[in-house]
Amino acid sequence: KVWLNSGSKVTYDKKFGETGREVVLTGEAYFDVTHNADKPFVIHTKAMDIRVLGTEFNVRSYPDETTTETSLIRGSIEVTLKDKRAEKIILKPNEKLVVSNEQLDSLANIMADKKQKHEAPIISLNHLSYFSVDSTILETSWVQNRLVFEDESFEDLVKRMERWYGVTFEFKNEKAKKLRFTGNFKEESIHEALDAMKITADFNYVINNNIITITKN
Repeated sequence: KVWLNSGSKVTYDKKFGETGREVVLTGEAYFDVTHNADKPFVIHTKAMDIRVLGTEFNVRSYPDETTTETSLIRGSIEVTLKDKRAEKIILKPNEKLVVSNEQLDSLANIMADKKQKHEAPIISLNHLSYFSVDSTILETSWVQNRLVFEDESFEDLVKRMERWYGVTFEFKNEKAKKLRFTGNFKEESIHEALDAMKITADFNYVINNNIITITKN
């Protein structure tokens, strides 16, 4: 079973399920994979390949974001970075692996010139994040049709709000980008969401043809 977030797609060829189970993900998806030792399930993203037998996990790999991440809920997954295929990272439940896409792009350019030295892409292994109000897992809250965030910068939050509401944000100054928010939206309109956020932060907004302009007082 696969849940796709907005702006996401999974592609696979006609032989899927015959000799193997491989898909390519662009965007974000939550996977619930049935165990089949003879046909491992493999997900290809820009920064990493993920191999599983049977498990539940989330993968986030949007082309316009600076990182690719996978969050494990149940079972076990094996992650291989695109530039270091000989090394494998095994994730346990409640762990999240984050890889820098920008470092990976720089590495690809450097590797084209073998005379130059390079460093491996920046990666981090963390625990999943839980919403302080009700212990919801932040990384998978979207599967429950909830936009949940905790102490998140406005600049990072609007990327998810754009996909959630089908709008585009633009900032008129840098100060507004650094505002931080904690919240939980489900059925609120974009107007209701922004009005609620204004209660805790000093900013104004104007909506014109699905383009939202943010200014800081």
